[in-house]
Amino acid sequence: MPRKTDGLPFEVHRSPKTEEDGSIVLYATPQSNRMKDFKELEGWLQLSNDVKTGELQRSFDAFMSECTRWLSKGYRVQTPIGVFSLKLGMKRKVTNPREVRHDDVEFKGIEFRPSAEFTKGVKVGVECEGFRYVRKTDSTLLVANEEAMLKALYKSIQAEGGYTTVTRFMSYSGLSKYAATRKLRQWCQSGSCLLRERRLGHSIIYELIDP
Repeated sequence: MPRKTDGLPFEVHRSPKTEEDGSIVLYATPQSNRMKDFKELEGWLQLSNDVKTGELQRSFDAFMSECTRWLSKGYRVQTPIGVFSLKLGMKRKVTNPREVRHDDVEFKGIEFRPSAEFTKGVKVGVECEGFRYVRKTDSTLLVANEEAMLKALYKSIQAEGGYTTVTRFMSYSGLSKYAATRKLRQWCQSGSCLLRERRLGHSIIYELIDP
């Protein structure tokens, strides 16, 4: 069978699950280093839909302001692409509802449930193109290219708005989660002192020491 050259590129990874015979179950994900940032989307919309530069950003800023306001009051926010809602959790284990206190609850994040129309649109595009299996590049070879790693770091920081995360850096560098974390922490060490690591909410972020 000839090698497929078109379609959605995907990678295969090992999962923690095993079969009865001890073999490891594999799972598929989209190729990790493919990313379109907001500026690129604006550029495409300007060409395809005559959207002026900055118009989309202003619309998103206005939407985020309103969406965060209503989410913080406990409302679900329904949009054409789906519904946003709060994710809450309990700080301690409680089995009796009468024992629950107001300070037992904590914010755990934001959930997003895509609309049927949005999901269908993506599904149609995916099924039209099909899939293409790509073997993930060895992280050791990628890390060896320091210039490319620094370029990926600065792009990820710019995209995130002043800092980066392991997930964001993975997208730009093509590294695995383990390799991306190791590289970011290496830049935090005294020999490099390029980045500093700190906690922001429930996330670990990496900032330039001298931006």
